[in-house]
Amino acid sequence: MRWFRSGPSPFQTALAMVGAKPGQLVLVIGAGSGQLAAEIALVTGLNGRTVVVSRGRDAERTVEAAAARAGALVEFEAIDSSTLAAAGDTVDIVVLQRQLGDSNIDRAALASEAVRVLRPGGRVIVIEGAEPGTKPGLGRRPPAPAVDAATVQSLLADTGLKATRVLGEAEGTLYIEGVKPRVV
Repeated sequence: MRWFRSGPSPFQTALAMVGAKPGQLVLVIGAGSGQLAAEIALVTGLNGRTVVVSRGRDAERTVEAAAARAGALVEFEAIDSSTLAAAGDTVDIVVLQRQLGDSNIDRAALASEAVRVLRPGGRVIVIEGAEPGTKPGLGRRPPAPAVDAATVQSLLADTGLKATRVLGEAEGTLYIEGVKPRVV
């Protein structure tokens, strides 16, 4: 028996920034804790799909555990994000979750591949910085994102995305969006 209601999800801001809708195909590149993908999958529902792309068996187990806790259906693909398995022009939203700050990743190749699979009118959402729900400690500020907004916007614009903009910054996390033009 529960005595207290659970509070809002620590991913509430991230979910609002992603803006997924029921029935959409959302590709999340980077597993993180798996919780964001699980929350997105609860929105896309049974008529949509949420697919996480990451490398490693540990990432797959993490995503599967988060999906099971949330009661969500999340697919997992253990492949390199520079060669996505999705067909071109099919994905509604691509979420790059804490990927562009990684010095081992070819940012331009990753962004180009995200744009390739994105349908016309689709969106790329870049999330950089602290994982939602993590607290930096008493009196400490969250660490700054590993890559700045201007660099991300320039990268997205260079791949052909339009309307690149900073959606917001909250609790040490930066949210940036780019939209694929409807007419190419």
